[in-house]
Amino acid sequence: MKDKFPFFSGAEIESLAKEIEALNTVTACQFCNSTTSRDVSEISMHELFLKSEPNRKSVLENITQACAAILKRKQDAVKWKLESVEEAFYEQVVSKMGDS
Repeated sequence: MKDKFPFFSGAEIESLAKEIEALNTVTACQFCNSTTSRDVSEISMHELFLKSEPNRKSVLENITQACAAILKRKQDAVKWKLESVEEAFYEQVVSKMGDS
């Protein structure tokens, strides 16, 4: 980041990096993690830095928007997969529980 923001002090860069890490960290269950583990972002952090104005607010806004879009896409994928599993569970398991 020092090359993109040469006027930021080391402490400012470290603080910004911690804020970015917090924005980019989502805790999820193993199912959600494995379901979305192959998902690749359409934009890299480096690209987000390049399209940002050289100030903290712009960087955080761009990263927040990108992370929100990624999270939404992952939540939609997990929702669809959970709905599919639930449907199959009722069709394949519950419907046959009374059959013996």
